[in-house]
Amino acid sequence: MESDNRLPTGEWNGFYLENHQPKRGWMHLYMSFTGGKIKGEGTDYVGPWVAHGDYDLTSGICSWVKQYLGKHSVTYSGLISDKGIMGQWEISFIAGDFHIWPKGMAMLDEHYMNEELVQPAPAVDFETADAEDFFSLV
Repeated sequence: MESDNRLPTGEWNGFYLENHQPKRGWMHLYMSFTGGKIKGEGTDYVGPWVAHGDYDLTSGICSWVKQYLGKHSVTYSGLISDKGIMGQWEISFIAGDFHIWPKGMAMLDEHYMNEELVQPAPAVDFETADAEDFFSLV
């Protein structure tokens, strides 16, 4: 297990943002950080997945591939901080931001959920959207 307290092995919460979705894509994760290697599993609205990757404590950079069971994979790259890991996800031609944090950081859960309740969801303009905008819905 990792000695850096920013990367506890166990349950994590988080979300990713997609241009075609008005709300956050919430994730529930179980992440393991040991000797520069990341292993994980979790679920989100797309389905269950497993993850494998690497991290470097000196640079703070981490990356992993999230493989949905029987579906596509997503590459994640981010920076480790006292507030979890923040960065970008990518699937071939589309990308977006993400933020994950250890489950014990309840203030982040509350902050993001309150923000989502207070702010109106952005409207999706179906007349100007194209098929790529809806790639992950299929």
